[in-house]
Amino acid sequence: MTIEIADRLIKLRKKHGYSQEELADKLGLSRQAVSKWERAEASPDTDNLICLAKLYGVSLDELLSTNEDVETIVKEQIKEDKEDNENRDSITLTDEDGSKVVITNHNFNCYDENGKRIKRSNFHKDRFSMILDIVDAALSFLALLTYIFLGVFLNMWANGWVFFFIPEIICSIIRAIRKKNPNKVNMAFISLFTFFFVCMVLPGMSAHLWHPMWVIFLAIPAYHTIFGSINRIRGKNEEEED
Repeated sequence: MTIEIADRLIKLRKKHGYSQEELADKLGLSRQAVSKWERAEASPDTDNLICLAKLYGVSLDELLSTNEDVETIVKEQIKEDKEDNENRDSITLTDEDGSKVVITNHNFNCYDENGKRIKRSNFHKDRFSMILDIVDAALSFLALLTYIFLGVFLNMWANGWVFFFIPEIICSIIRAIRKKNPNKVNMAFISLFTFFFVCMVLPGMSAHLWHPMWVIFLAIPAYHTIFGSINRIRGKNEEEED
């Protein structure tokens, strides 16, 4: 289905005063099917084309005439065939308002009532996620060696464990840079590490800094409130991003 024909279908439907729901009822189809035709995402079959031509009082030639060349039409058909093949291996769950979830072997996609994708999630991890998992494992192993070293040589068995926060802190910063979203930084781990490091490692446990240092935890809601607001202003949808 070409864009030109899709636009013609919209104009003819509106000219005859039909909504997508009313047209779908006359053809015995779902509103989503009509919506796909008008977004050039699918083509009506022969029977539906004949019904549309009779309903609108036009010939099939008038309904399907286009100025696009053969190469463009063939590309569109190949694209539709590919999407049809993907849909055969998928499950579609549609809500009453027209929103839907399409589940395939590789991912699931959520669409609003206008057919716009609002969320996508892959079942298989991408290369970046796999690399980040490897980095996380390597840093965790390094943190373990650091803990053992500090325990054996500096007798820091009681407080050296704070270094186990570092792998997740580093990975969350990498994740935030990758996503271009500061809200992905694990501020909870950063606050915990800072609190225990200052209270238990840097000045030693005898410094009695437990009470004043608790204010560091106020950074968690403050940080996410600030950058969450910035993301909303930028129109950034974190669910879709994930």
